[in-house]
Amino acid sequence: MELNTIKCMDCLEYLKTLPDNSVDLVVTDPPYNVSQKANIKYGNLNIVKNFGEWDFGFDPEPVMAELKRVLKPKGQIFVFCSTEQIPQYMAIFKQNWFFRNLLVWCKTNPAPRLSKTNFVFANEYILYAINDPETKPGQVTFNFQGHKEMHNTLITSALQGKERLRDENHKAVHPTQKPLSILRKLIEIASNRGDIVLDPFMGVGSTAVACKETGRNFLGCDLDKIYHAISLKRI
Repeated sequence: MELNTIKCMDCLEYLKTLPDNSVDLVVTDPPYNVSQKANIKYGNLNIVKNFGEWDFGFDPEPVMAELKRVLKPKGQIFVFCSTEQIPQYMAIFKQNWFFRNLLVWCKTNPAPRLSKTNFVFANEYILYAINDPETKPGQVTFNFQGHKEMHNTLITSALQGKERLRDENHKAVHPTQKPLSILRKLIEIASNRGDIVLDPFMGVGSTAVACKETGRNFLGCDLDKIYHAISLKRI
């Protein structure tokens, strides 16, 4: 198992190359299945809602089964997800894992609701669980950072500044890039320096960057060749 590498592979094919019980922590951002094939026209605006083919028809069950296999029994997992996916992930965690918490990422600058017919979508969600359902909370790595820092709400802006990767046309390279501040926090809480952190949906490599910044080893993959190339350049 070659540490600190990102492969350009399908996630299931990649996970099958990893040994059982070989990973300390999983931090990952799988597809949300929220894309729409057609763009939305609102006045003079043409709003793109299609993130790519990777965001259609994602089934988390086979991936979660592989993640459970490669994760150590007392290993932990954080999975980013959409509102609609919460029941599906919860069913998986309740059946085979020790579900611990639902974290809420609150964005201070969410996209506006142009139609003004619904609430603004300002939240995304992160499910947190331990692999072995018989494990007691005190048996796992959990670096408590003080009560003020341990709320299950993570409040940051959506990426718009220098951290947002952009192409030569100033267009965002990846539509769902996550803030390093959140990834670093999760990694620092649920792992120790030198531990192995896995992300089989590496995108543009943010989890790997957060691992390098916090002294953890990383493993991961992404199927998109452009994202993969960018992730290698970042690390």
